[in-house]
Amino acid sequence: MANLKVDLLNELRNQKYYEELELLRLAQDPGMKYRTKVLDLTDVLSNIALLNNQIALAEGYFQDPQEQVQANQPLPNVPQPPEVKEEVKQEEVKQEVVTQPLPGQSHGE
Repeated sequence: MANLKVDLLNELRNQKYYEELELLRLAQDPGMKYRTKVLDLTDVLSNIALLNNQIALAEGYFQDPQEQVQANQPLPNVPQPPEVKEEVKQEEVKQEVVTQPLPGQSHGE
């Protein structure tokens, strides 16, 4: 499976490289009509974006066995956020609502 991943990523990266070369060639071509150049550049850029997404998906789907084990393990010594009591949180919300004037009021009541 490792060879499949390497070959797939190699093929996608080669295609991306040639699309980037085409992008530079089109951008520097002085004899092309402006409108045609813009449309062709748009096509090449969309191909590059598609290839970038394909590369990212291939790397995600074809993970090495060591990477899969590490991804499934919980992170060591990660501090947990402090728990907030629901009662205190509700009281703070009620106070905020009371102190803020409603739309159209000049002051809170």
